[in-house]
Amino acid sequence: MPRLYAVRHGLTDWNALGRIQGHAQSHLTESGRRQAELIADRLSSERIDAVYSSDLTRAMDTARAIAGCHGLPVHADSRLREADYGDWEGRTMDELRVLYPEVVDRWMTEPVAVAPVNGESVEQVAARVSELLDELRARPEDEQIVVVGHGGSIRALLCLALSVPQGYSRRVRVDTASLSIVQLTPARSVVMSVNDRHHLVDADVVDTFIAF
Repeated sequence: MPRLYAVRHGLTDWNALGRIQGHAQSHLTESGRRQAELIADRLSSERIDAVYSSDLTRAMDTARAIAGCHGLPVHADSRLREADYGDWEGRTMDELRVLYPEVVDRWMTEPVAVAPVNGESVEQVAARVSELLDELRARPEDEQIVVVGHGGSIRALLCLALSVPQGYSRRVRVDTASLSIVQLTPARSVVMSVNDRHHLVDADVVDTFIAF
Protein backbone atom coordinates (compact mmCIF):
# COMPACT_ATOMS: atom_id res chain seq x y z
CA MET A 1 0.00 0.00 0.00
CA PRO A 2 1.09 3.64 -0.32
CA ARG A 3 3.98 4.98 1.69
CA LEU A 4 3.59 8.45 3.17
CA TYR A 5 6.46 10.85 3.75
CA ALA A 6 4.93 13.19 6.33
CA VAL A 7 6.70 16.55 6.57
CA ARG A 8 6.06 19.49 8.86
CA HIS A 9 6.57 22.92 7.28
CA GLY A 10 9.77 24.89 7.82
CA LEU A 11 10.29 27.42 10.60
CA THR A 12 8.17 30.57 10.35
CA ASP A 13 8.39 34.08 11.74
CA TRP A 14 5.64 33.25 14.25
CA ASN A 15 7.37 30.01 15.30
CA ALA A 16 10.43 32.10 16.09
CA LEU A 17 8.34 34.50 18.20
CA GLY A 18 6.42 31.73 19.99
CA ARG A 19 3.08 32.89 18.55
CA ILE A 20 0.27 30.43 17.93
CA GLN A 21 -0.43 30.22 14.21
CA GLY A 22 -3.38 27.91 13.68
CA HIS A 23 -5.17 28.90 10.48
CA ALA A 24 -3.49 32.32 10.39
CA GLN A 25 -0.98 32.90 7.64
CA SER A 26 2.70 33.22 8.47
CA HIS A 27 5.83 33.00 6.37
CA LEU A 28 8.99 30.95 6.38
CA THR A 29 12.01 32.66 7.85
CA GLU A 30 15.41 32.44 6.16
CA SER A 31 16.09 29.40 8.36
CA GLY A 32 12.71 27.96 7.41
CA ARG A 33 13.43 28.34 3.70
CA ARG A 34 16.76 26.61 4.21
CA GLN A 35 14.97 23.81 6.06
CA ALA A 36 12.59 23.45 3.12
CA GLU A 37 15.54 23.16 0.76
CA LEU A 38 17.14 20.51 2.95
CA ILE A 39 14.06 18.31 3.26
CA ALA A 40 13.57 18.68 -0.50
CA ASP A 41 17.13 17.51 -1.04
CA ARG A 42 16.57 14.63 1.41
CA LEU A 43 13.60 13.41 -0.63
CA SER A 44 15.07 14.17 -4.05
CA SER A 45 16.50 10.65 -4.38
CA GLU A 46 13.17 8.99 -3.57
CA ARG A 47 10.56 8.16 -6.17
CA ILE A 48 7.70 10.50 -5.32
CA ASP A 49 4.37 10.07 -7.08
CA ALA A 50 2.33 12.89 -5.54
CA VAL A 51 2.69 15.81 -3.14
CA TYR A 52 -0.20 16.92 -0.91
CA SER A 53 -0.06 19.97 1.33
CA SER A 54 -2.05 22.07 3.71
CA ASP A 55 -3.23 25.11 1.77
CA LEU A 56 -1.63 27.51 4.27
CA THR A 57 1.34 29.48 2.90
CA ARG A 58 4.02 28.07 5.18
CA ALA A 59 3.16 24.50 4.23
CA MET A 60 2.66 25.25 0.52
CA ASP A 61 6.07 26.93 0.29
CA THR A 62 7.69 23.88 1.90
CA ALA A 63 5.76 21.53 -0.36
CA ARG A 64 6.70 23.45 -3.51
CA ALA A 65 10.39 23.04 -2.66
CA ILE A 66 9.88 19.27 -2.44
CA ALA A 67 7.63 18.97 -5.49
CA GLY A 68 10.00 21.05 -7.61
CA CYS A 69 12.67 18.36 -7.34
CA HIS A 70 10.29 15.88 -8.97
CA GLY A 71 8.48 18.08 -11.49
CA LEU A 72 5.20 17.54 -9.66
CA PRO A 73 2.30 19.87 -8.81
CA VAL A 74 1.27 20.41 -5.20
CA HIS A 75 -2.26 19.28 -4.32
CA ALA A 76 -3.51 21.81 -1.76
CA ASP A 77 -5.81 20.21 0.82
CA SER A 78 -7.28 22.11 3.75
CA ARG A 79 -7.67 18.86 5.71
CA LEU A 80 -3.93 19.02 6.39
CA ARG A 81 -4.22 22.44 8.04
CA GLU A 82 -3.07 23.12 11.56
CA ALA A 83 -5.76 23.13 14.24
CA ASP A 84 -7.92 26.23 14.24
CA TYR A 85 -6.89 28.02 17.43
CA GLY A 86 -9.73 30.55 17.26
CA ASP A 87 -9.26 33.51 19.58
CA TRP A 88 -5.80 32.27 20.55
CA GLU A 89 -4.18 32.77 17.17
CA GLY A 90 -1.38 35.32 17.16
CA ARG A 91 -0.95 35.08 20.93
CA THR A 92 1.90 33.64 22.96
CA MET A 93 1.31 31.18 25.77
CA ASP A 94 2.28 33.84 28.32
CA GLU A 95 -0.45 36.11 26.93
CA LEU A 96 -3.01 33.31 26.95
CA ARG A 97 -2.31 32.44 30.57
CA VAL A 98 -3.27 36.02 31.45
CA LEU A 99 -6.32 36.22 29.16
CA TYR A 100 -7.74 32.70 29.62
CA PRO A 101 -6.05 31.19 32.69
CA GLU A 102 -8.66 28.55 33.55
CA VAL A 103 -9.23 27.37 29.98
CA VAL A 104 -5.51 27.20 29.25
CA ASP A 105 -4.86 25.19 32.43
CA ARG A 106 -7.58 22.70 31.45
CA TRP A 107 -6.43 22.58 27.81
CA MET A 108 -2.90 21.76 28.92
CA THR A 109 -4.08 18.75 30.93
CA GLU A 110 -7.21 17.71 28.98
CA PRO A 111 -6.36 18.28 25.31
CA VAL A 112 -9.19 16.06 24.04
CA ALA A 113 -11.95 17.48 26.24
CA VAL A 114 -10.98 21.16 25.91
CA ALA A 115 -10.50 23.18 22.74
CA PRO A 116 -9.05 26.69 22.33
CA VAL A 117 -11.66 29.43 22.70
CA ASN A 118 -13.72 29.40 19.48
CA GLY A 119 -11.21 26.92 18.06
CA GLU A 120 -10.92 23.31 17.01
CA SER A 121 -10.43 20.23 19.16
CA VAL A 122 -7.75 17.60 18.52
CA GLU A 123 -10.53 15.15 17.63
CA GLN A 124 -11.83 17.51 14.95
CA VAL A 125 -8.34 17.79 13.47
CA ALA A 126 -8.01 14.00 13.54
CA ALA A 127 -11.38 13.54 11.81
CA ARG A 128 -10.37 15.57 8.77
CA VAL A 129 -6.90 14.03 8.59
CA SER A 130 -8.47 10.56 8.85
CA GLU A 131 -10.72 11.35 5.90
CA LEU A 132 -7.69 12.21 3.78
CA LEU A 133 -5.82 9.10 4.94
CA ASP A 134 -8.72 6.92 3.80
CA GLU A 135 -8.48 8.47 0.34
CA LEU A 136 -4.70 8.02 0.16
CA ARG A 137 -4.99 4.42 1.36
CA ALA A 138 -7.06 3.68 -1.76
CA ARG A 139 -4.30 4.87 -4.13
CA PRO A 140 -2.07 2.35 -5.96
CA GLU A 141 -0.14 0.22 -3.50
CA ASP A 142 3.33 1.08 -4.80
CA GLU A 143 2.89 4.86 -4.65
CA GLN A 144 5.06 7.08 -2.48
CA ILE A 145 3.32 10.26 -1.40
CA VAL A 146 4.57 13.36 0.40
CA VAL A 147 2.12 15.07 2.76
CA VAL A 148 3.14 18.46 4.16
CA GLY A 149 1.30 19.67 7.21
CA HIS A 150 1.71 21.22 10.63
CA GLY A 151 2.54 20.09 14.13
CA GLY A 152 -1.10 19.36 14.93
CA SER A 153 -2.07 17.63 11.71
CA ILE A 154 1.08 15.49 11.48
CA ARG A 155 0.74 14.41 15.12
CA ALA A 156 -2.90 13.53 14.43
CA LEU A 157 -1.78 11.48 11.41
CA LEU A 158 0.78 9.58 13.49
CA CYS A 159 -1.72 8.82 16.27
CA LEU A 160 -4.18 7.55 13.66
CA ALA A 161 -1.48 5.38 12.12
CA LEU A 162 -0.63 3.94 15.54
CA SER A 163 -4.31 3.53 16.50
CA VAL A 164 -3.75 5.39 19.75
CA PRO A 165 -6.07 8.04 21.26
CA GLN A 166 -5.49 11.59 20.14
CA GLY A 167 -4.85 12.53 23.74
CA TYR A 168 -1.38 11.04 23.25
CA SER A 169 -0.56 13.46 20.43
CA ARG A 170 1.43 15.78 22.70
CA ARG A 171 3.76 12.91 23.50
CA VAL A 172 4.85 12.88 19.86
CA ARG A 173 7.46 15.45 18.91
CA VAL A 174 7.27 16.81 15.38
CA ASP A 175 9.81 19.56 14.68
CA THR A 176 9.80 21.96 11.75
CA ALA A 177 10.88 20.34 8.46
CA SER A 178 11.13 16.94 10.15
CA LEU A 179 10.31 13.71 8.32
CA SER A 180 8.06 10.90 9.53
CA ILE A 181 7.31 7.84 7.40
CA VAL A 182 4.11 5.78 7.47
CA GLN A 183 3.35 2.68 5.41
CA LEU A 184 -0.37 2.32 4.81
CA THR A 185 -1.90 -1.16 4.57
CA PRO A 186 -5.52 -2.34 4.32
CA ALA A 187 -5.58 -3.72 7.86
CA ARG A 188 -3.24 -1.35 9.68
CA SER A 189 -0.56 1.26 9.27
CA VAL A 190 3.10 0.87 10.16
CA VAL A 191 5.04 3.88 11.46
CA MET A 192 8.57 3.51 10.16
CA SER A 193 10.13 6.72 11.51
CA VAL A 194 9.13 9.82 13.48
CA ASN A 195 10.63 13.32 13.62
CA ASP A 196 13.75 12.48 11.61
CA ARG A 197 15.91 15.63 11.45
CA HIS A 198 19.20 14.26 10.16
CA HIS A 199 18.92 16.34 6.99
CA LEU A 200 18.77 19.55 9.07
CA VAL A 201 22.37 19.40 10.26
CA ASP A 202 23.07 23.02 9.30
CA ALA A 203 19.56 24.45 9.81
CA ASP A 204 18.20 22.71 12.90
CA VAL A 205 16.14 25.37 14.67
CA VAL A 206 13.86 24.46 17.59
CA ASP A 207 10.26 25.64 17.39
CA THR A 208 9.33 27.38 20.64
CA PHE A 209 5.74 26.07 20.40
CA ILE A 210 6.82 22.43 20.05
CA ALA A 211 5.09 21.14 23.19
CA PHE A 212 1.64 21.87 21.85
